[in-house]
Amino acid sequence: MTTATELLRQGKREQIWQKYCGFLDLEIEAYMAIQRRLLEEQLPRLASCSLGKRLMQGREPRTLEEFRARVPFTTYRDYAPLLVSRDDEPLPEKPVAWVHTSGRSGEYDYKWVPYTRRMFEIIGESTVAAFIMASAKRRGDVVLRPRMKFPYAVAPEPYISGLLVASLLEQIDFVSFPSIAESAAMDFQERIQSAFMSALNEGLDFFFGVSSILMRISSSFVDMGARRGSAPPMHLTARGLLRLSGAILKSRLQGRPLLPRDIWKVKGALCGGMDTSIFKAKVADSWGVEPLEGYASTELGIVAAQTWAREGLTFFPEPNFWEFITEKDYRSLMEDPSYIPPSLLLNEVQSGSEYVLVGTSCHGGALVRYIVGDLIKIVSLGEPATGVRLPQMVFVSRIDDLIDVGGFTRLTEKTIWQAIEDSGVPYEEWTIRKEARGDQPVLHLYVEMRDGEGTPEDVREAVRTALKTLDPPYRDLEEMTGIQPLAVSLLSKGTFRRYFEERQAAGADPAHMKPPHINPSEKVIDKLLGMSAWKL
Repeated sequence: MTTATELLRQGKREQIWQKYCGFLDLEIEAYMAIQRRLLEEQLPRLASCSLGKRLMQGREPRTLEEFRARVPFTTYRDYAPLLVSRDDEPLPEKPVAWVHTSGRSGEYDYKWVPYTRRMFEIIGESTVAAFIMASAKRRGDVVLRPRMKFPYAVAPEPYISGLLVASLLEQIDFVSFPSIAESAAMDFQERIQSAFMSALNEGLDFFFGVSSILMRISSSFVDMGARRGSAPPMHLTARGLLRLSGAILKSRLQGRPLLPRDIWKVKGALCGGMDTSIFKAKVADSWGVEPLEGYASTELGIVAAQTWAREGLTFFPEPNFWEFITEKDYRSLMEDPSYIPPSLLLNEVQSGSEYVLVGTSCHGGALVRYIVGDLIKIVSLGEPATGVRLPQMVFVSRIDDLIDVGGFTRLTEKTIWQAIEDSGVPYEEWTIRKEARGDQPVLHLYVEMRDGEGTPEDVREAVRTALKTLDPPYRDLEEMTGIQPLAVSLLSKGTFRRYFEERQAAGADPAHMKPPHINPSEKVIDKLLGMSAWKL
């Protein structure tokens, strides 16, 4: 396997673009030919193993058409009896790694997913493609070079982000701060501190992580710059001290807070998570580059990424065979598990429509017609700015994280989060759920203010106004029925930090350290309210 490092050493930048970003030149017919080939190569592997026989219910489809007509859709419950124990024997191919995400309370602690050698390579290749596009100005523009530096600001293995970093570093000779081996022995806060101390001393070329974490890091620099006369961080070299001092001086001469862009001139930023579109403008202002958005999941690996135009996301053709279910048909499936809803392929989706994403693992993977639970929207059937002729998507929400209010509107986490951002209230963290007061639905927002001040009435009015602007059906609900369902409770300063620390001390999975933003359980709300009552 020829890697990006080898091609860079040979000066073959055109070949690098073709190897990692060549799929962007495909017509939809060529893209679908790749999809068909990969699926039909996978079918014999599934038919020869016990897991595949069980999932396909004894059927042995040989073609894409037979597969779609005969094989049911699946969720993790269909795999848990075999995959939770991480048994290699029933699988189509022996994995080189297992990754996990949070499980289902009371059933299994983690969703474990196997990755074969080729699956491992593909997530690294896809990540290199994303790094190329994050730093490119035009088609064919490859600015990567060996020994470029980025902070290890993500969760390590056995999380998918850790496997992604390991695969990336096999493809290209980049430097992570701290190293993979060092990261494994650190908690998250230690990794962040180590990463940015090294970056102050040695420089930084890329940022790679979750957008909300990136913004928290930016806030720490604002605090650092505001502390006049305080001692510089320990372990700074002369070069690091010069870099930091110059950045602080620059920000003060311009009469504004210290920002990461004062310290580093990064080539690009790669960000993921539902919050990316919400924080994109703030990230760009803080870091001096607009982040490139990627979409990945534990079960399906890297799914899609933006191009250098920073518009919609393009599906990678190699990791999985993609299908799409309309939300209406998905709801019918939930009501009747024996129902096999019609699915669409990527060449059949419609611009402006929303779909539940379905993936079948290729390259010896284990998942078959797997519903990961994400609702996506096809925003266009191509990207004129770049000449890409493939459908473009954006992430909408988790399919089960929708809040229906009075049959008028179905609010997503992203919409609510954007409304809170647009409201201008200085919040620290929040959670919201649908409750009932008598026969009226209530959207109860529990929010911790950053400065510990403000009134519920002021916060309610600001968020309500933003919601009406963002979501016309919500505005119609208020205007046509007279119902104003939003209610606000303010939590005392430090409530979410105390919740996090208690969960961390209990050894909770990182995905469960914070309360969910949407529809937390009554138990979680009771705990937050109890912690809010604590006296500092």
